[in-house]
Amino acid sequence: MGDTGAAFVALPQIPPRNVAWFKKGKWVHMAKIAFEKYFIRKMKKGTSEPIYEKYILKMLGIGKLK
Repeated sequence: MGDTGAAFVALPQIPPRNVAWFKKGKWVHMAKIAFEKYFIRKMKKGTSEPIYEKYILKMLGIGKLK
């Protein structure tokens, strides 16, 4: 998509969904680059789930599958 991007959020991922959200723009492209740099750094350090990430996802209502 060049210097723009598209973001789609669906919770839960399998229908019926409670949340379905789609946005596009340059900010999505920048957010993707930032996330990729964060993810690569996290994997190089060997931390699969930092404590702050766990609590932020919990605040957003996103949990792990059991």
